[in-house]
Amino acid sequence: MTDALRAFLAPLYQDLDGVSRLEEIDRISSIARRLYEPDDARSFELLLLFHGLGKWLEKVGNRSRTALATGLSETELRALSASIRRLDDPQTDAERAVAAAILIDSAGVRGLIERFARARREGESMMDVVRDVLADSWIPAWVPERGRAWLERRHEARREVCRELLAERALEDAAGQRVTKKTS
Repeated sequence: MTDALRAFLAPLYQDLDGVSRLEEIDRISSIARRLYEPDDARSFELLLLFHGLGKWLEKVGNRSRTALATGLSETELRALSASIRRLDDPQTDAERAVAAAILIDSAGVRGLIERFARARREGESMMDVVRDVLADSWIPAWVPERGRAWLERRHEARREVCRELLAERALEDAAGQRVTKKTS
């Protein structure tokens, strides 16, 4: 099931610049599998494979096209769509594992780098991101116990990078002030 589905999904995870997001899906899936051992492995694996598409399954024609191409039932795909919609406020253990895995994946240093890249495109400064990261330590109540320490370690790793960036900035500012005083 997984190989055929991956072949169907691969083009859907292709960004406009040609970069595939399947690596991200694989990282999140690996984390989620360590947080949750499913009773229903099929629905969990489907959630892992499809979660990155967001509301794509809900768009006109996409559910029936997926059913025809993959052999998945419309009922299964409707349930999958509902699970994907609930990832912001997960209700089942499988949804909590995937939502927590998404948080964990984006919480570390890699997530910080991605935030810097987004901030630059959106006109936000690096220091704005650093201040936001240093202020952020929220761990939702629904994060599975196995994921809490993991998420906190990732938060701490990115906070450490941000503290180092602030220290470098302070040194640069101090050096700039010394140069300015000497030339005055």
